[in-house]
Amino acid sequence: MLVWKGVTTRLVLALLAVAGAGLWTPSAAQVAVAETSAFSVGEGALPIVLDGELNDPAWQRATPITAFLQRDPLDGAPATLRTEARVVFDATAIYVAVRAFDGDPGRIVGFLTRRDEESSSDWVDVLIDSYHDRRTAYQFGVNPVGVKRDTYWYNDSNRDDSWDAVWDVVSRRDADGWCAEFRIPFSQLRFSGAGDGRLGFAVMRDVARLKETTTWPLLSRNASGFVSSFGDLTGVSIGTASKRLELVPYVVGEIGTVPLEPGNSLQNSPDHDIAVGVDVKYAVTPALNLTATVNPDFGQVEADPAVVNLTAFETFFSEKRPFFIEGSGTYQFQCTNCDLFYSRRIGRSPRGTITLEEGEYSVQPVQSTILGAAKLTGRVGAFSVGVLGAVTDDEYADVAFLSGPTRQMVEPGTLYSVSRVRREFSDQSSLGFIFTTTNRHIEERVSFLPDSAITGGIDYDWRIGKRWSLEGYWAGSDVSGSRLAITELQRSTVHSFQRPDATHVEFDPLADTMRGHSGRVSFGKIAGERTRMNVEVGYKSPGFDVNDVGFQPRADEIPQRSWFQSRWNTPGKYTRSIELNFNQWSTFNFAGDRLEFGGNINAHWDFQNLWETGFGVNINARNFDDRLTRGGPGGYNLPERASWQYFNSDDRRVVSVNWNSAFGGDGYGRFFELQPAIVVRPISSFSTEVGINYNNNINDAQWVEEDIQPDRTRYVFGRLEQKTHSLTLRVNYTMTPNLSLQLYGQPFISTGNYVRYKELVDGRAERYEDRYAPYNYDGNADFNVLSFRTTNVLRWEYRPGSTLFVVWQQGREGSGEPGRFALGRDYSDLFSTPAANTLLIKFAYWMNP
Repeated sequence: MLVWKGVTTRLVLALLAVAGAGLWTPSAAQVAVAETSAFSVGEGALPIVLDGELNDPAWQRATPITAFLQRDPLDGAPATLRTEARVVFDATAIYVAVRAFDGDPGRIVGFLTRRDEESSSDWVDVLIDSYHDRRTAYQFGVNPVGVKRDTYWYNDSNRDDSWDAVWDVVSRRDADGWCAEFRIPFSQLRFSGAGDGRLGFAVMRDVARLKETTTWPLLSRNASGFVSSFGDLTGVSIGTASKRLELVPYVVGEIGTVPLEPGNSLQNSPDHDIAVGVDVKYAVTPALNLTATVNPDFGQVEADPAVVNLTAFETFFSEKRPFFIEGSGTYQFQCTNCDLFYSRRIGRSPRGTITLEEGEYSVQPVQSTILGAAKLTGRVGAFSVGVLGAVTDDEYADVAFLSGPTRQMVEPGTLYSVSRVRREFSDQSSLGFIFTTTNRHIEERVSFLPDSAITGGIDYDWRIGKRWSLEGYWAGSDVSGSRLAITELQRSTVHSFQRPDATHVEFDPLADTMRGHSGRVSFGKIAGERTRMNVEVGYKSPGFDVNDVGFQPRADEIPQRSWFQSRWNTPGKYTRSIELNFNQWSTFNFAGDRLEFGGNINAHWDFQNLWETGFGVNINARNFDDRLTRGGPGGYNLPERASWQYFNSDDRRVVSVNWNSAFGGDGYGRFFELQPAIVVRPISSFSTEVGINYNNNINDAQWVEEDIQPDRTRYVFGRLEQKTHSLTLRVNYTMTPNLSLQLYGQPFISTGNYVRYKELVDGRAERYEDRYAPYNYDGNADFNVLSFRTTNVLRWEYRPGSTLFVVWQQGREGSGEPGRFALGRDYSDLFSTPAANTLLIKFAYWMNP
């Protein structure tokens, strides 16, 4: 068993208990809440006809909501344009009518885009806190041409735009402006069961040409939260919302081609497949929802961008699969520089490798198969609850050895679970815990992977009045497996226990368990008109590891951060708002080596013409890099100065421009990055975007490899001159709000040329020249990576909740002439590289039995 030789878990828990004593008595102070009432469409009355006309008798009898105030740009000021909303309900749904008056209706902006795609349109949004906990809410929005968007709000001010519900809305323009008529089924909402007919409620309106947001009631930007500012909607009698079952069966047909390897009889191209699956949603209680998927397919998801990672740490890719991103906020846990739950681990690429000799071949899966997954989310009294489980299959490579064909495991079947509970108080304070498990079906071929892993933690957010917050967490981890698995874990760059210059950790080749812990405490001002601030300190012990179902670049660190912001939100003659930020940071490892020490100043301007710009300046001192040689001795790096800039023009125009750039250096090397993009929208329903990324990086001491020689191990570095170029191409054409075509492509080229190889001789020398000595390296680390990835999706929502996807994906992966960047030649080589193609058709049908 591995135990860090320092502060014990028991001491940390004791300190946390003392620090947290008495924190959990919520404030009893109450503030006045705006209130309106809903009108009931009684049994036998004429039903609401959803046509956008707003001429049904029920609308005339409903109480009008007219007291809209600005949220942006002038917080609390009267609205420039008049807005009126009314609410009625029947046994199955709540209806909201919004009349957006406009004296110049020809200037109303409405872009025709795919559902949930943000655009600089006019918008009307209805927000319902159906549980009436002042922390969670459902948002339903529409623009003047009928494009829908919906969002789930949690923890008062966090939003999940991936949430999708089945609801209806009709929008219509007329001489007085435009209007929207919503029908939101009770079955799509979650209720407390209190039965008092009181819901949290708000209405928002965005006016694009004024870039003005008005709300009822005032949802102030200076408040500490968002949902907690809602008004009350009274008189609502909930009908058939107590139970709900939704089924979405689907069938997927796929055909694919891959470049054939001469002599490899295991390949089959073209190859075809048909699969079926089902998504299930069931309301266990009015406030608790079960969502499950069997044999899920995510073929419509956009491919990850290509990268060349020369660092010691893993690249983080964001989640794009709908099942895992919807409701993902429930499982968030505030870990320092890590995520206790990283859903990309589920269905990850197999990590086993096959050693082949000449004339031998293998074929292995690209991703692990997810057999099924389920999650239970919602509320139980004052507790928010989230439980997720997923199962992946054993994955095998087909191998043709000279001795005969066989199958070898490359990734074991795995059971994942995540449990998250938060006790939430009336003053927006909270106390929560998380518990995750990973259990693998290990065979000899994959014994380099841990058998099991457990993480657990508690976190708290104590609100001090309306403007201040004390937050923190503590988490522990336990990873078990064979001696080989724990040896691999110790030697990974997450831990680097084998470092010869590390005296605070020990490498144990006999260990079969690794344990560690992490914590943080922060104090900040979270509300206020002019200033915000935060200070925090945390730690991760050397043995802390959550990478089996989480994401963690490294352990063994004690980071400290501070931030102060001044903001000016009152519009002036030229500007709408200004922000000025000051940041400072430092990090030490548990041996006392300073890994980071630096600061940043950045400023941002939002102008009256709806352009925006900003810049920042970073300064980093000379620090120690204990992962410099990927497990060997560490060394000092050089002080660095850097600056970044951005500019965005008004995206309502036919042509808009975005600009991002950065440059900096350390005296021996430098970097320059340029990312311009142009968006052309000649008509409301069509847009195209071309973005360029060019990066020129010179690193005088780029790690190459560990060269083991008879006399000693040499840690080889070189002066790297790297050039990277990529294009991002997007075309969006929306034929109707329910029928759209999206095209995406990214060619990528990255070339590296190494010169002046050297070896590390004294990483702690004061002078940079004394840290390295010339080395006659007999290898060649030059590279030229070529990649092209495209995803093209036709999406048709042919009825509410039911979709048809037609997807074509292509990938080209190859290499050009190492070390030499020639844009024309490299692009020619890239598109001469054989391609892998996939054509997929997915048909899904929503049922509500």
